[in-house]
Amino acid sequence: MNMKWLVEFAHSRRGMVARYAIDAPSLAAAVTSAWAAVHAEHSSPPRRRPFSLFQRAQRTGGQDASGWVLDRIARTDRPGSPPEA
Repeated sequence: MNMKWLVEFAHSRRGMVARYAIDAPSLAAAVTSAWAAVHAEHSSPPRRRPFSLFQRAQRTGGQDASGWVLDRIARTDRPGSPPEA
């Protein structure tokens, strides 16, 4: 059974927020789908060199090397949950 999730990303350098409504069976699946959506919609130019050790560590901490940060995630299929935009 899929649950409805609202996932928000923030990009501090660009001053942007990206919000996605995701249907997924689990929190992990929702986050994976949302990362794919933000990368598809806001693609970065191709990199000339591989990620540094610091950039790889940032990615595991919730921040992507492109500058996007997972800001908020909430289930929207429960009573009292935030409305979808």
